[in-house]
Amino acid sequence: MRVLPSPTPAPVLAPVAVPDDRPDLRPDVPDDVAAPHDPLPLPPAGWGAADGLDALAEARLALPFELPEADVASVLTTIVLRSGGYAVKVYPPGTDPRHLGTVAAALTGTRTAHVASAPPVVTSSGVVCVSRWLTGRRAPGWVALGALLRRFHDEHAEADVPAWVPLRRLDSPTLALPDDAANVLLSARTALLGELAGLTSALGVGLVHGDVSLGNAVQGAAGPRLIDLDFAARGPREHDLASAARRVRSGEIDAATYRRFCRAYGFDVMTWHGLEVLDAIAELGAVAFRAWDDRRRGADRDWLPGVVARWRTPL
Repeated sequence: MRVLPSPTPAPVLAPVAVPDDRPDLRPDVPDDVAAPHDPLPLPPAGWGAADGLDALAEARLALPFELPEADVASVLTTIVLRSGGYAVKVYPPGTDPRHLGTVAAALTGTRTAHVASAPPVVTSSGVVCVSRWLTGRRAPGWVALGALLRRFHDEHAEADVPAWVPLRRLDSPTLALPDDAANVLLSARTALLGELAGLTSALGVGLVHGDVSLGNAVQGAAGPRLIDLDFAARGPREHDLASAARRVRSGEIDAATYRRFCRAYGFDVMTWHGLEVLDAIAELGAVAFRAWDDRRRGADRDWLPGVVARWRTPL
């Protein structure tokens, strides 16, 4: 199996060169406005489809093109609307438009990803981003996704994006938990971030997608593209490959498909010494999402004692 060359393993948070010639898709936000601690906060209770439609209505005058009436495509941590040939993604209030604009600007001209067509627009109901609606089928499986990820990493190795900050979303869900549970989860985060800081990357540090799945890739007329780059950041490339490895252990991907995925990318992340840490970070991130989602739905948290017991020993 071909392995990417790495004569000197890179620290996980090593700096990345910044390109000088980049068209600006950043929003017009005054320099003296402080960025929020979490640029992608989880939605407040009650935020939903009606807010997304209100945000689009408010944003129309600021957009550089006219949009027809929209239909709701999905609602969860963001709201996706379809407006003719455009996809409108509405982020909850408090989202930092500079984060969204920075990622889009860094990927201008990309051949491997699908980005916004205009700068984000801040409204009273959320932050609105518009891109072309991709008509096509989902990416044809994990093998093709492995090849796409390799091209994506190579194309944007020096993209000027923020550093990866794992588990940033753990703060808000823990506010609604009992103190002991919150303290255990936050202490686990501290321990995991300490372990992460001590790792070296076999593949190097560069742009990572941050949320790799078959659902976040589309096979269009111009070839496959990664979509939903909300969590794109500068981090160890192993972060994007770990998602496939976890799906092998869960039974979603069979061993033969995984081997072909590794060949298509050029590396097997299961051979990397830091995979256990990435897996634990993903697991704790899922706890944060579950806590938020249960609160949103008014569901019981009878699972919490078992989760707290598990995270008293993070690794």
